[in-house]
Parts: sequence; C-alpha cells; structure tokens
Amino acid sequence: MFHTRLSRPRWKSTTWEDLRKIHAKIVEQEEIFVKERAKWEAENRCHYNKNEFFINRCRWEAEYKKRHFQSVYEDRRKAVKDVPCFWVTAMYANKIIRKEIAKHDEDALEFLKDIKSCRTDDLKGFQLEFMFDSSNPYFKNEVLTKKYELKDGGECTFLKAVGTEINWYPGKTLTESIEKMTIGSEVVQVAQTCQSFFNFFATKTHRTSLCLDEDADKLKGNIIPLDYAIAVILRDDIIPHAISWFNYDEEGAMDEEGAMDEED
Repeated sequence: MFHTRLSRPRWKSTTWEDLRKIHAKIVEQEEIFVKERAKWEAENRCHYNKNEFFINRCRWEAEYKKRHFQSVYEDRRKAVKDVPCFWVTAMYANKIIRKEIAKHDEDALEFLKDIKSCRTDDLKGFQLEFMFDSSNPYFKNEVLTKKYELKDGGECTFLKAVGTEINWYPGKTLTESIEKMTIGSEVVQVAQTCQSFFNFFATKTHRTSLCLDEDADKLKGNIIPLDYAIAVILRDDIIPHAISWFNYDEEGAMDEEGAMDEED
C-alpha cells in the first residue's frame, strides 16, 4: 500500500529549542557511554568466559543507562507531550517501519506517547513498551509490550517473541478486515487478517536458527524475522534518536532552520 508522508506539524520555537537541547544531551551521553563501555570491556574481558562477559556487560549497560539516560528520556517525554504525532512521525521516517504502517493505523498511532526498552530478567533478551494515551478510542490497553526471549540451542540461538494481546474496542480492530463471502446460498461476513503495524504485537516462536552476535547485541542469520528486525531498529535507532527521526527529511538532515544533521 502506498502512503503519502505524514504531514509534519510545526511547533512553538520554545518547544523546538527544548528538543534541540535534549537531543544534544542524548548525543553527549551516548559519546560518554561508548567510552565508558570500552573502558569497562578492557578492564573486565579477562575475568569472564564469552557468555559470562556478555551477560555482565549487559548488566553494566542496563545499570549505566538507568543512571545516565533515564532522566533525559523523561525530559524528552515531557517536551513532546504536546507535539502532535511525534512518535508515529519518528517511526514513519524509517523506511522499514514505514512499510508496516497501514493508512488505517495512523490515527491510532497518534495516541502513542512514548516508547521504552529494557532488558529481560535474564539479560539476554529485551522488551519494548509502547505507552498510549488513555483517550485512545481504538483499544483499552495503555501499554503494549513486545518481549524477545533468547534460548540457547548450543551452536544456535532460538527466539521467542511475546506480545501483548490487544483489547480492541468493538468495531475498531485494525488487524482485521471484514469481508462478505458467499457460502452455499448464504452471504456471511468473515474477519480476515490485514496489513497493520499492530500485527507486530503477535506472539511468535521463530524456529529459524539464529546466532547471537554478542558484540553487536543482536541476532544474525540467513533469515532474520521481520518483527525482530523492526524491534532492533526501534531499540537502537528510533528510541535514542527519536527527535532526529521526527524531524528527518529525505535528504538526511534535520530540516528545521538547517538544524542538526541526521546521524542515522
């Protein structure tokens, strides 16, 4: 399905200045984080085997980001609260995610007010949390989650994706289309699965054998499940750089008054 680009609303200059400052803080913290992680790795690599090193590095990263990124992400959440379509516009700027957003999804995604990521309890996988405004007229859930659990299969890693069951309001199910079908002499209405970003939240067990690239902190293989690829983009690109993606133009630059260049 072809989509025209979502119209990007303009905002007050004070809001834009706030976003510029928040973006600069995130970039600064990321630069410090890369240096601190390299320092931690150099000091600790010799103390663990490969698997132990990965788990302990994930624990260190989770604790570090909680201390240094949580407050600036909260500042961003407050700053974009009154910016229409912030998160759906940021997601739509990414070509892979854009293909998954159906036209009829856009109104519901306008009620998306934040996206967060965190580690699973065993530190091997991760979880995304999509926070929706309570006035959302499409479904009752205020939080939709997608958790990726990694299971060690010896030489390969197997992936289970666990999503929230969406509690749709009557007549608002965006993942189904109602079509008429003739069965014998009777015409009946049947529900069929249709394209929708909200199919992302389906629970799936991926049986394709994958290998964990511990340095990149993501799975690799001949066939990567699409929902997992989207989740990694959200975790690594959209969430930390949401302000850049929101104001992204097709030439790859922040287009408000010639501001920040797009890193992604």
